[in-house]
Amino acid sequence: MKYFLLMTVPVLLSGCAGPASGPLKGVLVVYPDEMEMDRMESFLNDIQIQVTTVEPEDVFDFSVCSSQQFQGDLKTRRTILFLVDDPSALPDDLEPIDGIYQGDDLWATGQTVMGVVLPEFDDPDLLSSRLESAYERHLSDYIYGSFVSTQMSSPARIDSLLALGFSMDIPKSYSLAEWDPDGGFLQYQRRVSDECLLLLSVRWIEDDALLSPEDAVIWREAVARHHFHDSAADSVDRSMVQVETLDLRGLGGWRLLGMWRNPEHLNAGAFTSYVLRDGGRRFLLDMEIFHEHREKEPYIREGWIIMNTFIPGEQNGQ
Repeated sequence: MKYFLLMTVPVLLSGCAGPASGPLKGVLVVYPDEMEMDRMESFLNDIQIQVTTVEPEDVFDFSVCSSQQFQGDLKTRRTILFLVDDPSALPDDLEPIDGIYQGDDLWATGQTVMGVVLPEFDDPDLLSSRLESAYERHLSDYIYGSFVSTQMSSPARIDSLLALGFSMDIPKSYSLAEWDPDGGFLQYQRRVSDECLLLLSVRWIEDDALLSPEDAVIWREAVARHHFHDSAADSVDRSMVQVETLDLRGLGGWRLLGMWRNPEHLNAGAFTSYVLRDGGRRFLLDMEIFHEHREKEPYIREGWIIMNTFIPGEQNGQ
């Protein structure tokens, strides 16, 4: 496991707490000065989780510091996890919930602080889930601009989609690349950097078909080939694709996660899709990532956060 040992950087904090800082998926682990590194590393291995895109990727980026080093700007980190041998060593404002002590905004706004008492604590899956939820809140705040003066959510864009019989909160950072409501296809793109491009697509058709997991994968592949730019040779790597049942506010369907390839252009990437049914309509919501030889997990999760805002017409009050 890789983690970073942090050195103290003294910073004077004002009386009014500023926004939390540091990596969105970062977890600062504060350990007792006397704790052995092997013991801590074993614990962090137990709570680490992975998402397989093109290859398995760690969800959390752990960095560590001793309790004596925990000062200055380290206190502004977005997610902080205390490992202690005695509850009295935890910050006073943390409340125990199922063996995990937790509180928000202790030293910065938008911050999540947790603590566990070792060796009594014995539910690493629960702690992983809590840390993952904190990470998703930080990422959602970033995507929709909670920490900037300009709100990145786009009410006007939601209204334009409502006219098509559904809505989804697509951030302003995504530019419109394809608008073909008559053909049942929309695509938005976000250029993260020169090396990273995100494609967020919506495809819908009128039919009564109930797709099997295999059919869902085939449909996603067909949509990419017919609607994505210069993607006629795209294919889904069947050996990599994962299919899970999905219930999105009562809409049943499938969540796909996998890898796409294009032999014509000698490139590949990751994608995640929701295949949903609402009455007489079938929907494909899709996030495709091109970020060659670099991490893809944060952008897969960004796709989930955005696609989770999808609401069909009837639930919108239409």
